[in-house]
Amino acid sequence: MSPTEGSATKEMSLLTLNERDTTKRTTRPRKRDIGRVRVMGYNIDLPQDDVESALRNHFSSCGKITDVCVIVLDDNMLDSFGFIYFLGGQGTVDRAMQLSGTDVGGWNVTVKPYPFLEDADWDPVAIVQGYDTCLGKTDIKRMLFDHFSSCGQIKDIMFQRSIGVASVYLYGEGAEDKVLDLDGSYMGGCKILVKLIPSSGIYTVHPRSRHLGWPR
Repeated sequence: MSPTEGSATKEMSLLTLNERDTTKRTTRPRKRDIGRVRVMGYNIDLPQDDVESALRNHFSSCGKITDVCVIVLDDNMLDSFGFIYFLGGQGTVDRAMQLSGTDVGGWNVTVKPYPFLEDADWDPVAIVQGYDTCLGKTDIKRMLFDHFSSCGQIKDIMFQRSIGVASVYLYGEGAEDKVLDLDGSYMGGCKILVKLIPSSGIYTVHPRSRHLGWPR
């Protein structure tokens, strides 16, 4: 290969890498690119897949749907409301709002905007210390799940290095303030220390709770 050919090949390789980098940057959604609405009106006794499929079909004209989420509760009944995530920001929300009150195969859907908070790209992670470390990991996780479930949806509970420090990953509006309210509270007879750290990530899908009951 001549020096000229080698230079050209190198330039083409750099161009390809730059194109990949540009594509990666431009395809990553920003907060303003995501539209989110809350939907209600379906029969909570219906199968989850049927409700989610009906909602996806009904709202497909509003924009590209990245997720439809209706959570199944512990009693195997559906939660009374679900969420739809769109690519397209406020425009998709406005179009979805126009479908509020319309028939979705035998039931009327109610649509309400569910915007991200100003700091919604930060989900709280509670760092917890001070609980009884003589208990087993399963029992500690169970206590943490009970104690922090009022703050929002618990995505995960993990131990840091030793059993004496736990991380509780949460999702939900107002979760940050609720977590801080638990600093100095008593859990299982022990006064716990709670610190809050952020975890970045704007969601194009609804974070499913790993534990819809006792932690496994």
